[in-house]
Parts: sequence; structure tokens; C-alpha cells
Amino acid sequence: MSWLGSMLIRLAGKAAAKRFDAATADPVAAQRKKLMEIMRRNENTEYGKKYDFASVKNLADFQARVPVVTYEDIKPYMDRIVRGEKNILVAEDPVMFAQTSGTTGNAKYIPVTPTCQGRDHSDQMRTWIYKASQKHPGMFKGKVISMVSPAVEGHTESGLPYGSTSGHIYANMPSVVRSTYAIPYDVFLIEDYDAKYYTLMRIGVAEKISLVATANPSSIIKMCEFAERFADEIIADIAAGTLKADLKIEPALRRKIEGNLTGNPARARELEACRQRRNGRLLPGDYWPNLALIGCWKGGTVGTYVDRFPEWFDPDKKGMVPTRDWGFLASEARGSIPLTDHGSAGVLTVSTNVFEFVLASELEDNQGEPDKWTFLGVESIEQDQEYYIFMTTTGGLYRYDINDVIEVVGQYQNTPTIVFKRKGRGMANITGEKLSVNQLIDAFNTVGQNLSVVVDHFKAEPDYDKSRYVFKVESGTLTEDKRLSLLQGVDKRLSELNIEYEAKRKSGRLAAPSMHVMKLGWYERQKKELAAEGKRVFQAKTVLLDAKQRFEEDAENLEAVVELEG
Repeated sequence: MSWLGSMLIRLAGKAAAKRFDAATADPVAAQRKKLMEIMRRNENTEYGKKYDFASVKNLADFQARVPVVTYEDIKPYMDRIVRGEKNILVAEDPVMFAQTSGTTGNAKYIPVTPTCQGRDHSDQMRTWIYKASQKHPGMFKGKVISMVSPAVEGHTESGLPYGSTSGHIYANMPSVVRSTYAIPYDVFLIEDYDAKYYTLMRIGVAEKISLVATANPSSIIKMCEFAERFADEIIADIAAGTLKADLKIEPALRRKIEGNLTGNPARARELEACRQRRNGRLLPGDYWPNLALIGCWKGGTVGTYVDRFPEWFDPDKKGMVPTRDWGFLASEARGSIPLTDHGSAGVLTVSTNVFEFVLASELEDNQGEPDKWTFLGVESIEQDQEYYIFMTTTGGLYRYDINDVIEVVGQYQNTPTIVFKRKGRGMANITGEKLSVNQLIDAFNTVGQNLSVVVDHFKAEPDYDKSRYVFKVESGTLTEDKRLSLLQGVDKRLSELNIEYEAKRKSGRLAAPSMHVMKLGWYERQKKELAAEGKRVFQAKTVLLDAKQRFEEDAENLEAVVELEG
């Protein structure tokens, strides 16, 4: 890493961390300050006038005037902003939209304003980097490998881009900062996933890397797998300064990437020596010996990927590379900043978002009845309790129900530290795809109609060990010759409905689903078992999308298993 680049990163991080520490020392004051800033800035917007932002003086006023909303509730406003209308939710004009999957078939467009793209987002990232570097100063001695999605994946009818906020930041970094990153932004524009991963590792393996930082640990595992799988080709490319000719890369993009490649026979010989010591294996523990830190998600359902890191990064069991959680992060906002390598806890970002909380048990007992929910501020939530979290941001989200459950696990200064536990009602999440029950219902209904099959009962459960979904189906009209077509159709329809499901399937992070054909009467037998346990069957809710892995419990009701390749 260049001396100037690392110095600038440290200086910017130190200033951001100072602001972070001041806010976390008095989170109530920080929350009130942020709320008032958002209210005053947006009181003359259409939404601000409707809900009387001008009269809001504290959180209680805000809660009394402004409703809790989901994306579907504010979608009419968002649609108008996407079309180019101004001063609707926020006074600032968005510079882009973050695109993410909705609970129905429509993607969500989250406005990214100059404020949330500027100090809000930058401060959070700089704080994470600075705090991590205090513990791991070696992370600045080499280059950084990160992985982002394209900054621009399309344009709205008003001409504004939509895509990845992290990609936008990566693409627009100052040149002196960009020089600290190993991978040119053009690599992330490669559409073919195999070609993208190969190119990333062909460049990355040739460099001295001291920090690997990307949100999803499954991406890191896939990077390692690609480097080993294509070790011969990668080493040959590094020696010659080339890029494998048969990769599916658009010619103009290939020329740009190849223009930055140079031959490095000495590095190729080092890598070949690493392989000889490992009986042909090529491992990051060998080719990145000075790696000081890995930054990625560690909690929730992705923790199983982190458990696999030692086999790649610590093959000799001399000490695993430290791994620090990336934080509670969504397209809508960053909710926490982890300050330690232990666990996945992070400190609430009280200076950049306004937070409210409802006990998970209370909300789930009173679903659809927000009048019965008790909304708490940061000063009132308690350790070892699980809460649904609601956000107000500088991007135009007010009391936004993101449908995430967090747990309070500690405190930094006077501010709670939290971990992400799970998606909330009606959703499941294996590796970032955020599959909703509405999408599942649509998929089975649509494909069933196309095949003239009535699926009497169905249910989806996660298979975390294999990073895939298992669909259980019971149907008197599903003949053997249509079973595979049903599974293929549901997988395809879910990709059409959910852009993140599609991306994870294409990249291989989400494996092909499996279908368990259940014996006729399976659903009724389940109900009888509940009754035998003393549960009121007529009050039991039918769970179509489970967040827990239960398919082994139904082994005696299994008639057949249908698998997809890929």
C-alpha cells in the first residue's frame, strides 16, 4: 500500500472515529441531534408537510405524528422519485438509487442522497477501518482486496443510475486511495461470474495482500476455490502477464483490464513452490502470508462460511488470520460498526441514523397491529433481549420497518452493541438473497398453473450446510415426469422475482435447490402431531417459509428427492 494513500486513510479515519466516540458517549443526545437535523432539513417536503415535521421537537413527537412504514407503504412516493419528481420525501435530490429485492416481484429503489453518501456512509466506513487498524497496523502494509457489485446496473426513466452504493464509492475513490486496492474497478463489470472470479484472483494472487474486505464470507470462500481450481492457468497468466483467452469478457472491457497486466515470472515461481509444498494445493495462507485482517459478516446464517476459513487461511494451524465483522449493513443503511474481532457485535450508528426498537416477542404476538407495539429508544433497550429495529435515515426513510431482528449483547461507552439475528416475519436468508414468503407463493402458484399441477401443500426450509433451499411438496397431481419441471420452474421463477436470489444463484453462492416430494397426507399428519402435543391446531399458523432447518424431521414422510444440477 502506498505511504501517501495509507496516511490519508488513517487521517480521515481518525477524524471519523473521533466523531463516532463523541456520539457514542451520549447516544440520546446524538439521536436527538440527528432526528432534528432530518426534520428541519425535510420539513418542507411533501412528506414533511403531511406529517408536520416542523412541529417535531423530540422522539415522542416524531412517533406521535409519523407512521411506521414498510417499503410497500411508501412505494407510491418512491415511484415518483424514481420518475424524477423532487422534494417528495427528502429535500436533497438523490445522486443514485441502491437497488435491492422487495418482498414481492418488484425491486426496491432506495434513494442515495449526497448526505447519506457523503459524511454518513464515509464516516462509518472510515471508523471501521481506523478502529481495525489500531488493532492490526499490518493491514496497511500491502494492498486491499475487496469485492463490490457494479456501481451502475441501469438507469431510471429520469436518467439517474441505480446499482451498488459500495460499487459507486469504489469506482469514485480518489486515485491515491484507489492505488491501495489491488483490483481495478473494471473487473467488477464482468458479467460472467466465472470470468469475474477468475480475473479477480488472477490479479489478486499476484499481489501482496494485507486486507481482504467484502461483506459476504461466501464470496471469500469462492475466491479461494477459484484460485485453487484454476491454479495452473493463473500461475501461467501471472508469469506471462496475460489473461486466459477463453474467459467470457466483453472485448473492450478485456482490453482495458489486460492493459494493466504485466508479466511476473518470479511471482509465478513462488506460487509454484507453494503448490509443491502442498502437494498441488494453492492456498491463500501461502500466497498471502502477510494478510493481517479479513473483514466480512460473521453472524446470522453466513457464519458457517467463516467456520471454513481456517482450512484456507490457516492450513498449518499456526493461528487463524483475525476476522472482524463488517457490521449490520443493508441497502437502506449501515446500522452498526464492530470494534473487535470477537463475535459479530457492532456499536449502533447513533450519529447517522435514528433508531427505534420493539421487543421481538411483542411484535410477533401482535403482527399487523402496530398500535400494540411499544417503541423504545436506544436508552431503553436491554442486554440479552431481541428486538425488531426501525430506522430513520437521511435518505428519506422514516420509521422504516426493515424486518430485521437484532439482539443487544453489550455496550460501548453508553451505546448498545448489537448483533443481527435473523430476518423477521415471512422471510428467510441463507447468503443474502432475502427470500420472502410472497415470492415463494407466487413461484409455486405460477409454475403449478403452467404445468397443470395443483400443489396442495408446500414449504421451503434452508439447508445451511449445502447453502440451498429444500422445497417440500405434497400433490395428488404431481406425476413423476413433472417433478423436475416443477423444481426447475420454481427456481427460475424465484430468480425472476428476486434479483438477489438470481445473483446468488448465478454466482454459485446459493446452490441449486432440492425438492422433497412428500407422501400424501403429510400435511394432515403434521397437524395431528401438533394436536397430540396439546397444541391448538386451529390456531396454528401454516409456515410456508421456515427460517430453521427441519427437513430431517420429516424423513418418514418422504417419498422422493428431486435434485437440480448447478
